[in-house]
Amino acid sequence: MKDYFKFYGAVYVVFIIAIIVMGTMYINDLPNVTKEKIGGFPVVAKDTTKDSTGQTADLPMIKGTLSPPTDVMKYLSSTPEMVDKGKSIFTMNCVSCHGEQGKGDGVAGANLNPKPRNFHDLNGWTNGTSMTMMYKTLQEGITSRGMASYANLPPEDRLNLIMYIRSFLPDYPPVTQVQLDSIDVTYSLTKGVKMPNQIPLKLAMEKILKQNASVDQKVASMVKQINESKTDTAAVILKNISSNLTKALTVLAQDSTWNTNEMGLIKIFDNNPVQNGFKARASYMLTQTQLTQLHAYLRRLFAGV
Repeated sequence: MKDYFKFYGAVYVVFIIAIIVMGTMYINDLPNVTKEKIGGFPVVAKDTTKDSTGQTADLPMIKGTLSPPTDVMKYLSSTPEMVDKGKSIFTMNCVSCHGEQGKGDGVAGANLNPKPRNFHDLNGWTNGTSMTMMYKTLQEGITSRGMASYANLPPEDRLNLIMYIRSFLPDYPPVTQVQLDSIDVTYSLTKGVKMPNQIPLKLAMEKILKQNASVDQKVASMVKQINESKTDTAAVILKNISSNLTKALTVLAQDSTWNTNEMGLIKIFDNNPVQNGFKARASYMLTQTQLTQLHAYLRRLFAGV
């Protein structure tokens, strides 16, 4: 009987070892298992962030321009030319998420939650299916649904894109002059639209870091000045209501709305005061006279640096 249990004990150990080995092999091969396959051949997504030399690609420098005026009213009715242009724009910008037929089944949208919009179903649209709301979506995006803004596209491209999407179904609401007037008034299309400058990401990051460094230097200078001021009443008041003087001055440097009036300063005190470097009841610690003194002092302080 003992030999019997020894035999099965050995088998059990071998079984456990086999499972561990197979599990390790599976994990090591997981990248190949999860590759998407088309026509029996694995397709590996191309890393578009790198150029042919293997270096990380960056955005080109593009100077902002004024787009030509758009004749909005010609979109009262669709034309084959509009639909064709819209299809080209859709193919370049939308197919990856929304799919070639606009059914929300694109490769890039497979793991998104919520799923990309199915343009063949007019139910449940966040902004609605009217011409006005579709343009609003392309202009502003819908952050909560992962829908990016396409404000970088010229207005005519966006309008042609809408015309193509509307060609998927005959049930889209009709386009009216009131809707087009509303789009024109909101986005000034007949006057031409200013397209923003585009700068390389690396340059943008350098500018941000440089600005932050400049703010840090100014704040450090002001902190030193405040700490060295032993007799200035307003400086003493500021230190009394601050839990972190550096953080408080950084917040004030980044939000200049307080500069115009005392109520702007109170709003900063009342909005997450501890997180902003002030004591929890900072605004209640001040008399009206002290608030006026502090506001004038801060304006002089920031003007001096």
